[in-house]
Amino acid sequence: MKKRNGHLKIALVKIGLAIVLVVSWIGRGASLLLAQSGAASTGSAGASTGASAAALEIARPFRLEVSSFDNNVSNGFGHWWGGGVDLRWQPNARVIASASFVSQRRPGANGASDVEQLGGARAIVNWSKWFYTDTSVNGGGRDDPAAFFPRLRYDLTANFKLPMMPQLILTGGITQLYFGAPNSGSIGRAGAIYYWRRFVFQGNLNFNTAQPGGHRSKSANGAVQYGQEGRYWVGVASGGGREAWQTLALTPQDVEFQSYSASAFLRKWLAPSYGVAVSYGYTLKRTAYRINAVEAKFFWDF
Repeated sequence: MKKRNGHLKIALVKIGLAIVLVVSWIGRGASLLLAQSGAASTGSAGASTGASAAALEIARPFRLEVSSFDNNVSNGFGHWWGGGVDLRWQPNARVIASASFVSQRRPGANGASDVEQLGGARAIVNWSKWFYTDTSVNGGGRDDPAAFFPRLRYDLTANFKLPMMPQLILTGGITQLYFGAPNSGSIGRAGAIYYWRRFVFQGNLNFNTAQPGGHRSKSANGAVQYGQEGRYWVGVASGGGREAWQTLALTPQDVEFQSYSASAFLRKWLAPSYGVAVSYGYTLKRTAYRINAVEAKFFWDF
């Protein structure tokens, strides 16, 4: 029984680890730090002018971004590393569309390596002067309840600008994740974005539900960044909360983790049309594992 419980705990940790890494790599539809995402100008144009986030400034219609990352995971999970590419297209001041691809490698069974490829698409649409949406769909994980990455994930965020206070944007959205049956999860969130001079402040409260078992938990995160599009952005973020899961076994067991995270990034233009970005992130799941993550990017506007 003790040995079986140990295996169940490892399987549970893998599921939780998958959520963290998916959010970090492919969950750009719900990105906290605006200038880290593939559509940085969505927020940064407003930050540099004091206008709203959706008042997009068009410099060049395309942005190509190439990235490389490495995640050092404790408790024997090893290095999770890989790279990705993101292509953004902004045909006009109302729409941004992007597509992304990520390949990730991690230690597998019997000394081998497991490799997975994930793909996604994203669209930001300004429907009116006071309302815009941010939608993304991605996936590629195996049809397996113990898979590290979801077969399908979608994010939808609605953003409302207040006429009496245009620097403030109220946000709300939902994220849905589907692994192999019966594992799935959903995240409802509410938050706000506030622009002040060259600063951007953002916070979210998340309401999480994990299946099977319908386990509910809450978490919160916040971020601040400073800079100007075309020059540089620097920012920090932190978050924490509770994760609740049910193990898959003949006798299911309820388990909870306290989770905390912090990260920092720098995006720097080396010329008007290209630049680099670096970031570091730390995640702690008490009694489970720690993650130290680094990422480097090169981006080119054309």
